Amino acid sequence: MARVSIIIPAYNAEATIAATIESALKQSHRDLEVVCVDDGSSDRTREIAAAFAPRVRLIEQPNSGPAAARNAGARVTSGDYLAFLDADDLWEPRMLERCVTALDSNPSATLAFCNAEIADSEGARLGSVLAGRGFDHAPSLAELLSQMWPIMVSTAVMRRGAYEKCGGWSEELRGASFRFEDTDFWIRLRGQGPFIYLNELLAVWRFALFPAQLKKLPDYSKAPHVFERSLKERYGVSAEPIVRARMRAPRSILANIGLKALRAGDRTRARAAFALAIRIDPYRLKNYMRWLRTFLPRILVIRLSGAGGRATHDSRPAPGGIE
Repeated sequence: MARVSIIIPAYNAEATIAATIESALKQSHRDLEVVCVDDGSSDRTREIAAAFAPRVRLIEQPNSGPAAARNAGARVTSGDYLAFLDADDLWEPRMLERCVTALDSNPSATLAFCNAEIADSEGARLGSVLAGRGFDHAPSLAELLSQMWPIMVSTAVMRRGAYEKCGGWSEELRGASFRFEDTDFWIRLRGQGPFIYLNELLAVWRFALFPAQLKKLPDYSKAPHVFERSLKERYGVSAEPIVRARMRAPRSILANIGLKALRAGDRTRARAAFALAIRIDPYRLKNYMRWLRTFLPRILVIRLSGAGGRATHDSRPAPGGIE
């Protein structure tokens, strides 16, 4: 029996799945098993994952969403620890080693998670991280209930017992217009015990919307009623702060990409980033102002940026599992 079970849910991930699997297989912690769950892909995802046999076990299911795929993978594995790695993210070689060591040293903790670098959809690292100032610690339950916390699925390792006790990933949330399976899961898991935060860049989280669109744009046309009802029934709190943060995060990432490209003189990339921000949030005036800035002379762009053209660091967390 392996000590750590790695579950990789994959849906139409042919562009990234090979690198993701390779990063799992290159871990310095060797007592592991890897399962890839093909969630009804219509591209070459299954074929690419199958080529890693016997080091990777492939299971298939009709398209049911990431929560169902993660739960399916957990059911066929046996490790004391579970690590869910999204099919477009990467691990540094010591990711599992550091998280397992932290959990072994803290028996009361249910989960260990690390910081991560942010990359664009083509894998280019953007020079920013998930956990900025104010979020670089393990959250209390109250913090998880009041704001979006930068714990991505691919940055965490958890105890199987805690996963099973809280009921796994909620498949009920699949129909919500936002992806809230991760936030809901962290809240329920935190109720089982404290988390551990490792202030180390041990993963790479891919922003899968730009420049190539690897996933669907988020749908903000409906309220996430299921998630809202769940928080009110269980904890008596509103989901509104978390919803606002989830809506803000994609446009914030695109703004950072666009402003960085603009200062570097890459108007085409900047314009494309700001245009996508407009598509995601067409009612935000600042998105249009930034897009118009790409048509100004460079000297004006630098002056408008302020502070010699340096970017203002946005330490707010990015959203988990943007689809």
